[in-house]
Amino acid sequence: MFEGGLFWMIMGALFVLVGISAPIWMEDLKIKMNKVRWTLLILWYMFVLLTVASPMTLIAENEAVAGYRMGMLFLVIAIVTGVALWRYLLTVGRKEA
Repeated sequence: MFEGGLFWMIMGALFVLVGISAPIWMEDLKIKMNKVRWTLLILWYMFVLLTVASPMTLIAENEAVAGYRMGMLFLVIAIVTGVALWRYLLTVGRKEA
């Protein structure tokens, strides 16, 4: 499944669509964004990309155990930091609006 380019092409298209729709989504949620908040959001988003790409690369290189462990660790970190970032954006971003 991950050997061909179809999976990564679909993932890339989804990531671009999320990136394009992020400003619209923030506007709909009435969250005022500035450069610092956009930077934090972009850094978290890049970490999510790394969370998907790194373990899949290890799995494709026949290092499945390391890939699964890395995936689980990165997934937990991404969820915790994502929840923290989301709460930060909701509380601080809406106070200023």
